[in-house]
Amino acid sequence: MKYLLICLGLFMSLGAEEIEFKSKLFTQGTLRFSDDFDQPKYKGRYGPKKNNNIKQVGDGILEVLPLSGKPKDMTVCHIYNIPKKFVCHLRFKVMKSDPNAGAAMQIGNHKMHLSGSEEAFSIFLRKTGKRLTNSEVKSFIANQWIDMIIEYQQGKMLLNINGKEIVFEGEGINMDGAQSILFKYRGADKTLFDYVRIWEAK
Repeated sequence: MKYLLICLGLFMSLGAEEIEFKSKLFTQGTLRFSDDFDQPKYKGRYGPKKNNNIKQVGDGILEVLPLSGKPKDMTVCHIYNIPKKFVCHLRFKVMKSDPNAGAAMQIGNHKMHLSGSEEAFSIFLRKTGKRLTNSEVKSFIANQWIDMIIEYQQGKMLLNINGKEIVFEGEGINMDGAQSILFKYRGADKTLFDYVRIWEAK
């Protein structure tokens, strides 16, 4: 029994270490959920809920198919219930037939549009109508895995995209009460998620 308890303690310690909170904008964080898509606990956190286009597949991957079931139609996935201040770690890939296509996503539903190409990364801020561009990030593109960290509070946001870090500040950095991160594409075959972790930050 003692040996079992020691092993269980070691296992729990390893699990805690894997999801340790680290942030440059915040000192504390409470883990809201951590999904590796190796069991059905993820249900209800991703949507749209009314369609059966989101499913767990082999090797711990969440697969998002076109809403209509037809290839290259609209592909949509929300991550729901995002805190007002948060840290998010995720890994995703947009699959498109065009080898030069960029990736995209929206933070705060439609409030902040992130997009990329082989040349640059940009963020469009709907509140101010401004587009901010960064030429150092060249890896926000389709057909490859994107490792991403998002640290957000109103007025300031840190993005780390495949190891390249950018900090945006100003009035336009504003989710304006929205509580979702949105992945929405036309002409995509599918969107894949390897893992998603969300902390409520303080």
